[in-house]
Amino acid sequence: MKKAKRNYSKKRTVRKKKKIRKKLSLKFIMILLVACLGGAGIIFSPIFSVKTIEITEMEQYSNDDICDIIGLRTGANIFLYDKKKAVEVLNENNYIETAEITVQLPSTIYINIEERKVRGYVPYAGSYLYIDEYGRVLDVQNETKKTLPVVYGLKFDQFRLGELLDAKNKESFDVVVLISQMITKYELLNNIMEINVNDPENITANINQIEIRFGSIENCEQKMAYLAQILNTIPEKDRGVLDLSDMSRPIVFRYLS
Repeated sequence: MKKAKRNYSKKRTVRKKKKIRKKLSLKFIMILLVACLGGAGIIFSPIFSVKTIEITEMEQYSNDDICDIIGLRTGANIFLYDKKKAVEVLNENNYIETAEITVQLPSTIYINIEERKVRGYVPYAGSYLYIDEYGRVLDVQNETKKTLPVVYGLKFDQFRLGELLDAKNKESFDVVVLISQMITKYELLNNIMEINVNDPENITANINQIEIRFGSIENCEQKMAYLAQILNTIPEKDRGVLDLSDMSRPIVFRYLS
C-alpha cells in the first residue's frame, strides 16, 4: 500500500514538473517572439535608412553612375542592402581595380574604389582601344574622348576587355607601358600626342607640331623629364624637331620653316 502511495506521489511530482516546464517554455517563446518583433521593428525603422553615401572620386564615373551600377539609393535599408553583391558587380567593371563597401551605423555607406584610368588610345579597325598605364584594355569606342596619347605600331589580332593587350611585338608593347607611366609621372597627358613604337629602337612622337625623336627606350625617364621642361619653353604654334635620342649630346630644338 505504501509503495502504491509513493508511486502515485512520484507521478504527481513528475506531472507538476512537466506543467512548470511547459509554462516556462511558453513564457520563453513569448519573450523571444516579443524580442524578435521588437528587434525587427528597430531594424526596419527609418533610423537605419541610408542617408549618406560616400564614394571615392573617379575620372570615369560620377557618384550617381556608381549608385546606378549597384542599385543603391538613399532610403534603402542599411541591413537589407546586398553589399556583397554590389562589390562583386563593381569588381567586374573594367574601369575598377578593386572595390570595398563598409557601413557606419546607423545610416552611412562608404564605397572605396581603386580606379583604372585611361592613359592612351590604340587605333583598331576604325575604333580606339582605351588602355591604362599597364596596357590593359578598358574599353573600345568609335572616338577618343580626352586629350591622351594615341599609340601606333602595336601588332595584334584580337583583344579582350579587362586584359592586357596581347601584342605580337612584345618589345614595342613594353615601350608603350613604360612611356605611358612616364607621361603620367611628368604630367604630359594633356598634350596632343601621337607615339609610334613600330621600331622600338627608333621611337618617335608628335606633340602639336613638334616631332620628338626618342631613339630607344634607354634613359626613358630622363628623356621625359627633359621633354616636360622643354615643352614649356616652346611656343604652342612653333614647328620643329626635338632630338632626344642621344642624351650625351646637347639637346637642341631645330625649327622648321
